[in-house]
Amino acid sequence: MRVAIEELDVTLSGRTVVSGVDLIAEDGEIAGIVGPNGSGKSTLLRTVYRYLTPHAGRVLLDGTDVRALGAAESARRVAALPQERGSDFELSVRAVVAMGRTPYKRAFAGEDRADAELVAAALERVGMTGFGARRFSALSGGERQRVLLARALAQDPQVLVLDEPTNHLDVQHQVELLSLLRAQRRTTLLSLHDLNAAASLCDRLHVLHQGTLVASGTPREVLTPALLADVFGVRAAVVEHPLTGDPLIAFDHRASAAREPQSV
Repeated sequence: MRVAIEELDVTLSGRTVVSGVDLIAEDGEIAGIVGPNGSGKSTLLRTVYRYLTPHAGRVLLDGTDVRALGAAESARRVAALPQERGSDFELSVRAVVAMGRTPYKRAFAGEDRADAELVAAALERVGMTGFGARRFSALSGGERQRVLLARALAQDPQVLVLDEPTNHLDVQHQVELLSLLRAQRRTTLLSLHDLNAAASLCDRLHVLHQGTLVASGTPREVLTPALLADVFGVRAAVVEHPLTGDPLIAFDHRASAAREPQSV
């Protein structure tokens, strides 16, 4: 499914948080939204899964304005893993994941075989098979993160929206998550603080700064020493990853951000 964000403005408490943003995630593409804290990444993503209504502009799913869809239809097309995790569900892990099937069910309808298979497959994909009977509230932060991702996968959406999905995950599970997202080739919009993870995972990056879009392109096109200095205020070199060939950012932790960036 193709996602097109057109001339998007979002105003919160009288303050413009996102202004005039245009970007596209093509069918099956992984599009990363990166930028400093407060640049509008989460706000932008919230308009895609209808948590926020834009002041102006629109979000199109294969040409249909997401605001024109009913709640259930929207949820069948778009699943979200927001930063806000909600309350500590006093439910089993399996019950939390099964909530992803709600958009497909009539009121009071029970779970069928297809639902059960999707729930089991989602738990397996995030490495949580065998945790189904555990209470969600008793899990660690990283385990909860994986369960909530499983819930989004059980929703079987055409578009995934993930806001900092690697938060709380250890290195092994970060790598596994990025591999899972890359393998599934579902249209995905996600924000990431880890620029090296973004460079490895994303087909295209969109850089936000103070609510506006300042760069779009492949990771190699976007992640330049000049942009890293101008937008993120860091001095860095961009080299080739020795294992994957992806762009790899080497930050100079000893240098002042005011120094000139180096070209590599």
